Amino acid sequence: MIEVVDCIGRNLGRVPGLYSLILYGSLVRGDYLPGTSDVDFFAVLEDGIEPEEVLSRIRPVLEECTKPLKPVEVDIAWEWLSNLRDPLRLGYPYKFLTVYQADFRENHIVVTGEDIVELLPEYRVKEILPGRLEGILKNLERFSGNPKMLHILAGETARLMAFLHGSSLKKDDVLRKLEEIGDEEAVEIYHSYLAGRKMEFNGEFLREFIVSRVRELKGLQDNLR
Repeated sequence: MIEVVDCIGRNLGRVPGLYSLILYGSLVRGDYLPGTSDVDFFAVLEDGIEPEEVLSRIRPVLEECTKPLKPVEVDIAWEWLSNLRDPLRLGYPYKFLTVYQADFRENHIVVTGEDIVELLPEYRVKEILPGRLEGILKNLERFSGNPKMLHILAGETARLMAFLHGSSLKKDDVLRKLEEIGDEEAVEIYHSYLAGRKMEFNGEFLREFIVSRVRELKGLQDNLR
């Protein structure tokens, strides 16, 4: 991880319009899996800047510096600085800024620029869960007929289940919590998800899994803080 940050520092230079570049997710958390995980960056842009002007500058450097890690994807989320005062309503409600914000606060590294965690409002999970669940259902329709994306969405649904039952986002913790819950289908889906989605699932099975678990999670809302 330090090698990645050092590589970016050596090769990126100053990028006009880039307020902050942050590395977060599994690589920082310590449960990164080469060939299975993404490397996640968050680019905070100065207000009014054209996103592609910045992203086109930083993307080649980030991809080159993370190539030895063999990520599935180098994911670069972005947002304008002023929207961080309420990402849920002003910007794009990324999971790491909303439902999983506690993990982002604990597991991030500022690669360049300023830290932004103190700018973020702390949401109650009960406040933001309905929108997250609706987002899963919308993506279910969007990815209909795409087995790969349905499996990813099912894996995310299983992870959200574990999180709402008290798990951290560490992959081993999620798997243990799903086993503790006793949801064999969720364990099977998430285990395969961690193994690079080598096990194939019927699309209708994945769809039914997602719909039924979202229904169960909606029932948890009254017990959340």
